[in-house]
Amino acid sequence: MKSHTRFSHFSLSPLAVASSLAVALSAGQAVAGGFEKATLWDAEYTALAGAAVSSVSDSSAIFYNPAGLAFAESNDIALHLSPTITQTSSPADGTNFTDGEKNFSPVGGFTGLFKLDNKFTMGYGIYASGGAAASYEDVKVGSALPVTADYSTDIKIIEAGLGLSYRINNNWSVGGTYRLTYATADINLASAPDAFGGAVGAAVGYNDLSGFNTFGVRLGAMYRSDDDRWGWGINYRSEVDIEADGDYNYRDGAGGSDTGDATAETALPMLISTGVDYKVAPHWTLFGEITYSKYSDIEKIDFSSDDTTVAVPAINTNWEDQYNYRVAAEYTGIENWALRAGYIYTTAVVPEEYAAPTFSSPADAHSFTLGAGTSILDGQVDLDFAAVYDTVKNDDVKGGGDLTSTTKSYAGKYESSSYSLHASATYRF
Repeated sequence: MKSHTRFSHFSLSPLAVASSLAVALSAGQAVAGGFEKATLWDAEYTALAGAAVSSVSDSSAIFYNPAGLAFAESNDIALHLSPTITQTSSPADGTNFTDGEKNFSPVGGFTGLFKLDNKFTMGYGIYASGGAAASYEDVKVGSALPVTADYSTDIKIIEAGLGLSYRINNNWSVGGTYRLTYATADINLASAPDAFGGAVGAAVGYNDLSGFNTFGVRLGAMYRSDDDRWGWGINYRSEVDIEADGDYNYRDGAGGSDTGDATAETALPMLISTGVDYKVAPHWTLFGEITYSKYSDIEKIDFSSDDTTVAVPAINTNWEDQYNYRVAAEYTGIENWALRAGYIYTTAVVPEEYAAPTFSSPADAHSFTLGAGTSILDGQVDLDFAAVYDTVKNDDVKGGGDLTSTTKSYAGKYESSSYSLHASATYRF
């Protein structure tokens, strides 16, 4: 049974507000990871390759590991900005390798925490938690009766979180975050269906889709040694079903057309992260983390309509489980500065057989992170900065799987890349 609440019209004021926030906080293309980029919006922990589960001790813990809220030394509020540019290229017209458009995503977040007493700490925030952005303009499909259309995916997933953590003793803490998830999507497909021998082109659009899931959780635990030289953490995120309502349109090269309402259904899967950090020398700390996401539960993205029979009732994904292996280092030997760098190896979610032009490229991905942090105003304000480059490439995708009920996955070259800059400002009080 789904736990979401459905809304049908953008005229509802809460939905209009959520839509505006989704645009402001939207996440970029997931490169090799289903609906999730390997790093998102916090500059400090992004520079550490996202390896935060064992050490996060500020309001960003509401996302990385809510148990970390309990180790905060003061209240804080933080603003995170992470503008991201992504590009995905593939044989989008079925034959020719095509460079996709560069897409800009203004990823970001706002977080805060308040220490209720020496045991309990409350956290809150709203932030990007996933998405996809890939597009090709004016793709021509169909040999005899062609259609020219855009081929694109634009998915934005944001969360509002309310967290509470408990400090068991000097070493241990536990915590949880209640999650409200909101998603918007525009998905446009262009292909020459196999039923017409590739002669007739067709374009299908599922647009202005949006919907809430009203219940999800993150649960975490953290251990810090007595001398704070090392720590361990674990974070669990529950799966949330996503059902979004919007509009459907269809047209083909033979003059056929259709419109109606539309509903799309998918999910943001269960995730578990665990990791450690260890101070190997007075100014050097190493970080390691493994993140597991159960993307194998997402076998397809379903579409339906109460008004008509949709031409594409599903995109068959048959995604595979994802692992992120994160390693990073921090150096604090320069007065009032911390220098950080990291690397992430991400296993492919999309199998070659079901490669899709506007989703993650079917190959393992590599992410490189670099950043620095400092404090101003007598340590009351922390400023952190980071830069990230993500890349994934497969020159010889076999394709051939039933991507939809009418088309097969294209063979050829697929590649994706992403560049992002990150800046966070944290005020402590």
